[in-house]
Amino acid sequence: MHIGPDIALVGSGEMRLSDPMDCNVYAVDCPDGVVLIDTGVGEATEQIIANAEDVFGSTPTDAVLTHAHADHAQGAPALQAAGVRVWATEATAALTEAGTTEELGLDRAKRSGIYPADYSYAHFRPDRVVEADTTVGVAGGRFQLLAVRGHARDHSCILYGDPAAPAGFVGDALRADGSIILLNMPGSSLAAYREDLGRLGAYPIDRLLPGHGHPLFAEGEGAVTRAIEGLRSVDVPV
Repeated sequence: MHIGPDIALVGSGEMRLSDPMDCNVYAVDCPDGVVLIDTGVGEATEQIIANAEDVFGSTPTDAVLTHAHADHAQGAPALQAAGVRVWATEATAALTEAGTTEELGLDRAKRSGIYPADYSYAHFRPDRVVEADTTVGVAGGRFQLLAVRGHARDHSCILYGDPAAPAGFVGDALRADGSIILLNMPGSSLAAYREDLGRLGAYPIDRLLPGHGHPLFAEGEGAVTRAIEGLRSVDVPV
């Protein structure tokens, strides 16, 4: 599904573009290759690659992770085996390499029925590890990895393209309606949300591309503003 000429949704469990457990996986058509944002859970990697090829006519060269949770990161080992370079921040790499089931939230996710009881996390080393709050060139495109903790301690939002109206791949920091995704597990913190989410408000985000639910094709900064205002209320935000 195209979200403008340069971005497409190529994986999604909710929309049945790929495995039901997958997050939204986006593809960005950069000057020197196709870049995936997040990788899904790893059960439908071939389908995600095929969807990207159908949309942009070429196989992905790179993938950039927002965080280490399984539905966003576990497609990485299969992508690496297919020759795709995987990028992550140092905080995310620490978890993908050696995170415990508690740190990754797998124990609670299994008890909640999100993953089957026999599901296991395949640890891996990203090909490119960068500091948070870094702008990197990936396949000729400009990607800023902005640390926005709250949903997870390693969470980053990824800003792409024109700084005057960037596309915001916000992962699980917020949804298109401005709600946040706070979990009852280690690493998910309302205090961290209060500290970090306001950083997104400094950017005039146009297309808002969340890890779950529908994207916004324009005026994404409105959703960011609603989330920030919600965190200023006396009540715990939705």
